[in-house]
Amino acid sequence: MTMWNRSRVKYQAHITAPGFTLLEVLVAVAIVAIALVAFMGLHLRSLDATIRAQDLTTAVLLAQGKMATMGEFPDTGEEQGKFEGPELERFQWATAVTEHTLDALPNSGGNSGGQAVTVRRLEVTVFWADGQQIHHYTLEAYGVR
Repeated sequence: MTMWNRSRVKYQAHITAPGFTLLEVLVAVAIVAIALVAFMGLHLRSLDATIRAQDLTTAVLLAQGKMATMGEFPDTGEEQGKFEGPELERFQWATAVTEHTLDALPNSGGNSGGQAVTVRRLEVTVFWADGQQIHHYTLEAYGVR
């Protein structure tokens, strides 16, 4: 006949199985979910900043192109229009050319030593819509004659 040692059986019955409890798993999943939500918010902000940077780059290039088509000394006045193309339908432009005459500077003898100078200020503004907001970029140049 075999004898059982009760103290040994009791000790073996209280040994826990290896692994995680349900509570530990739930806490770990909650921490990961909170971190994931924070990272998704950062990713959304990054996408918004990228889109704004692309729009601003497009506006700068469009303003430079429009300025190049105006010439060095265009006629005074204002004009408005839209850029052509399906990807540019949100962008509009406005130009303004104003003229100023600068008097000749006197020479050391007090007499007018030169001719009056005509300066034209060229301004190109590109507007674009971003949802409910209207953004703009203005490029200025000066022509002298």
